[in-house]
Amino acid sequence: MFDTRPVRLAKGALLARDITLASGAKIARGRQIGPEDIAALTMAGIAEVPVVEVEPHDVPADEAVARLAKALVPNLGDASVRREEGPFGCLDLIASAPGVVGLDTQGITRMNRVDEGIAVITMRQFQGARAGEVIAKLRITPLAVKRSALSRVLSEGEDMIRLRPVLAETVTLIQTVEGGDAGQGAEAVIRARLAPLGLKMAESLVVAHREEALAEALLSVTGDVVLILPARPTVDRHDVAPEAVRRAGGVITRFGIPVDPGASMFAGGLGSVPILGLPDCARLTALNGTDWVFERLVCGVSISDDDLANLGVGGLLPRG
Repeated sequence: MFDTRPVRLAKGALLARDITLASGAKIARGRQIGPEDIAALTMAGIAEVPVVEVEPHDVPADEAVARLAKALVPNLGDASVRREEGPFGCLDLIASAPGVVGLDTQGITRMNRVDEGIAVITMRQFQGARAGEVIAKLRITPLAVKRSALSRVLSEGEDMIRLRPVLAETVTLIQTVEGGDAGQGAEAVIRARLAPLGLKMAESLVVAHREEALAEALLSVTGDVVLILPARPTVDRHDVAPEAVRRAGGVITRFGIPVDPGASMFAGGLGSVPILGLPDCARLTALNGTDWVFERLVCGVSISDDDLANLGVGGLLPRG
């Protein structure tokens, strides 16, 4: 129960707001007021303080958020996540490796419906995250929540948040050219995309923009994943680059995604090696739809037509 109480009667209650003393010392919100706090407040000439009295059926916010975190991520190592406490009642879940976020979105939504004071706030499903990046914030807004409400939240399930780490180690880049060379600009941009994911470029090949030349190059690649950057944007499934993949014995599983920029990518494979055909906008540093597909691909996340269709809502990206 929220109340304003004389300092001398505040022992054992939780301080409802931060109080900064004249000395510069701060007594933080959520602290259980003890004899030393009463002495410091009295010395500072503060007569009353805002407090919350925790009732037997309440759970203090720090305890509640810790229990919530344990339910959402029971095993930090398996989930590639670490916890970091924030201000009273707040806790961050942080990626301990690069990867993409994996969520039980329906379960988290159910949790957020139980009580207005209990919030689970996350990145979007399969969003790319770098090591050290916050992927979820857990927040108990009041200083305490009803024990029954917390129990209902926890009953919705567990193991709902994890980081799907990068499984691939190396990438082969193949650029096709029509006369001259490919220059260094596009390769530098691709390398910059790989670095935050901990990926290394196994090789960077430049071949003529012809089916036979590209097919021959594909048969000798050493990377775990192959990226193809054609000299000209791919316009359909039977353009030069997709046909070269087939000519080498591979398959094309997808052409085009509902994201702009980045709509003209294609995906396929040669044996066990995934292949991603890049749109022309991949030469630029700005985010494009292929980045989303690539992050999932190197983290071993299956990419169905339904998954890609879901990218359309929110798929209109700023042009950089």
